[in-house]
Amino acid sequence: MNIGIIGYGNVGKHLTKAIAETQDHVVTVFNRSPIKAEDRLENIHYAKDLSELGDSDLAILSIKDDAIIEILERTENLFSPQAIICHCSGSISSEVMAPYFQRYAVLYPLQTFSKNKEINYHSIPFFVTSADGETEELLTQLASSISSKVSSISDEQRMSMHIAAVFACNYVNAIYAISHKLCKDFDIPFDHLIPLIRETAHKVETLPPSEAQTGPAIRRDWDIVYKHEDFLNEYNIPIAKVYREMADYITKHMKG
Repeated sequence: MNIGIIGYGNVGKHLTKAIAETQDHVVTVFNRSPIKAEDRLENIHYAKDLSELGDSDLAILSIKDDAIIEILERTENLFSPQAIICHCSGSISSEVMAPYFQRYAVLYPLQTFSKNKEINYHSIPFFVTSADGETEELLTQLASSISSKVSSISDEQRMSMHIAAVFACNYVNAIYAISHKLCKDFDIPFDHLIPLIRETAHKVETLPPSEAQTGPAIRRDWDIVYKHEDFLNEYNIPIAKVYREMADYITKHMKG
C-alpha cells in the first residue's frame, strides 16, 4: 500500500518506523513543522506539502485531537473515494470522519511514546475501530504485522481504555513526580523508592490491583493518614487534598 502519515510527533515517528519495518509499503510523511535531519528515517519520503499524499491508499492522522477536524476538512478532496482515512486518538469518535470520507477507521496504539526511546512494537496493544468490515480487516492486518496484540473495539470501549490508560500511566507518573519532589525537598535519594515501584508494578501482573493494595488507607489506619495530612500542611506542600482524596477512594472502593 501507499501509506500517508500526517503528523510526526511522538506517536507519528514510532508508527512510521513500525510500519516501514514490517512490510514493503511506500510511506510518505507530512508534518506541519520542518522535520530535523536527525529525526528522519531511511526509505521514508518526507513531503513538503499535503498534496504529495494524494495517492495514499491509507492516510493515518497522527496529530493532536483538536487538529483532526481541520485536517479532515483540508484533505476531504485530496484522497480517492476508496482510500481509508484513520486517526490514532483514544478519545475521538470514529464517526467524526464520516462527513468527509466513505472509508474510515481508528488505529489506536496503547503505549506511552517518547520520540527517541526505543520500543518493542510487537508487544504494544493495537485497537481497531471501524463500522466497515472490509476496512476493519485491512487495518487489523496492518496492525498484526506490527504487533501480536490486536483487537477490534467500539468507540465507547476505546474511550474507557484511554481513560484507564491516563490513570495507569499519566497520573501514576505525576504521582512519581510528587514522590520525587518530596524526596528532593527533604534531601532523600529518590532511588530508594525504585525497588518499591518495581515490586508494585510487578504485583499487578499477577494480582488484581484491589488485592495488591497496601498502606495506611487500606488498613483504615486513620491516625497515620491524619499525621501525613498534618505534615504536608505544616510544610506547605500542596498535595494534602490529593492525598486525602486518594485515601478516601481506597477506603470506600477497595478491599481491606
